[in-house]
Amino acid sequence: MSPLDDLIARHPLPTWRAAAWPVMALLTGLAVWSVFAELDEVAVATGEVVPQGRVKVIQHLEGGIVEKIHVQEGAVVAAGTPLVQLNLATAGVNRNELQARLDGELLRRARLGAEISGGTLSLPKEIARQRPDLAAAERDGFAARRSERASTLGVLDDQIRQRVLEVQELEARRTAVGNGLALARQRLDMSGALLKDGLTPQMEHLQLQAEVEKLSGELKGLTQAVPRARAAQTEAVKRRQEAEIRFRREAQEQLEATEQSLARLRELLAEATDQDVRAEIRSPIEGIVKRLRYHTIGGVVAPREPIMEIVPLGDDLVVRARLNPIDRGYVNAGQPALVKISTYDFVQYGGLAGRVAAVAPDTTTDSSGQTFFEVVVETEKTALETNGASMPISPGMQAVVDIHTGRKSVWQYLIKPVLKLRHEAFRER
Repeated sequence: MSPLDDLIARHPLPTWRAAAWPVMALLTGLAVWSVFAELDEVAVATGEVVPQGRVKVIQHLEGGIVEKIHVQEGAVVAAGTPLVQLNLATAGVNRNELQARLDGELLRRARLGAEISGGTLSLPKEIARQRPDLAAAERDGFAARRSERASTLGVLDDQIRQRVLEVQELEARRTAVGNGLALARQRLDMSGALLKDGLTPQMEHLQLQAEVEKLSGELKGLTQAVPRARAAQTEAVKRRQEAEIRFRREAQEQLEATEQSLARLRELLAEATDQDVRAEIRSPIEGIVKRLRYHTIGGVVAPREPIMEIVPLGDDLVVRARLNPIDRGYVNAGQPALVKISTYDFVQYGGLAGRVAAVAPDTTTDSSGQTFFEVVVETEKTALETNGASMPISPGMQAVVDIHTGRKSVWQYLIKPVLKLRHEAFRER
C-alpha cells in the first residue's frame, strides 16, 4: 500500500452528499421564506408641518407709513390683538379737524334755532364744555345778531309811533276844523239874514263868507291827508314786519346751509373714523406671528403688500409634503403614512402615524424648477410621546413622510432585477 493510500485510509474524506443536504435545506428554507415574507413599499416625501387652517397673510388695502409695531416675530396673539398701526394722514382728512368742524356746526345750529324762535340761547352742554372757544364765539354772535335786530326793529317802531301820532294829529285837526266850519256857516247864515234887513255891514258879511271858504278848504285838505297818513303808518308797520321776516329768513337760510354742512361733515367723519379703524391692523385669528417684514418705525407699506403672517393656533396640524412625480401613481388618498419629525431623532422618539388626506391633482414647480405633487398628510396625534414625556410639534417643523403604498415579498424583490433585465436586454436603438 502506498503512503497516499495509507493516509486516506487513516483520514477518510467526507462525502459531498453529507455537506450538500444541509445547504440544500437552508436554500430551500430561504426560498420558501422569501416567497411568503413581505416587506413594506413606501413612497418618501419631504414636507413641513402646517396648521390645518390656512395661514393668514396680513395685508392693508391702502398702505401707509408704519407708526407703531405692537408685536414681534414668534409672538402669540389672540384674535383682535393690535399688530401694526399705520399713518394714513396723507390719504384722508384729519379726524380731529373734522370733529372740531362738526362741533362748531352743531353750536351754530343751536344759535340759529334760537334766532329763528326768538327764544334764549341754549348750547349743547357737552360740546360747549369741550369747545369753550367755539361756544363763546356763538354766544357773541347771538348777542350781536340780537342787538342788530333790536336796533333795526327799534328804529322801525319809532317810525310807526310817529306815523300813529301824525294820524291822530290830523284827525284831531280835522275834527276841530269841521267844528269851526259848522260855527262859521251858522254865523254866515245869521249875517245873511241881518244883511237883508240892513242890520249888518256888507263887509263883515264878506269876511264871514271868506272864513267859511277857508275852513272848507282846510277841512278838505285834512280829510285827504288822514288816509295818506294812515297809509304811511301801514307802510311803516309793513317795513317792520318785513325786517323781522328778513332776520328770520336769513337765519333760516343759514340754518339750512348748516344742516347741509353737518350732513357732509358726518359723512367725512364716518370715512375718517373708518380710516382710523383701518389704520390699526388687528389679528383676525389666534395664532403665532411669522415672517414679520417690518421692524422699524417709518417704513412704507405698499397697498396689498404682505406685512406678516399669522399661523393659527388650536387647529389640528397636518404635513404638506412634496411627492416625486415618479411615485404619484402609487399614492392615493386614504393610504397610511408615517411622519418623521426632523427635529426629533426617529430612533429615540419614533414617528407619528397618519394617513394621506389629499393629493394635488396637478404638479407644482418651485422657484428652483423642481416639480412635485403636494400631498397633505393628517396625523393621529399632535405630539410625540416617549417615556411618559410629550414632545410638542409646532408649525414650521420639517418632516419626512413614508407613505405606505403596498407590500411585496422578498422573492419579488430578488427577481425584480432579473425580470427587468429580461425586458430591457438585447434592445438597440
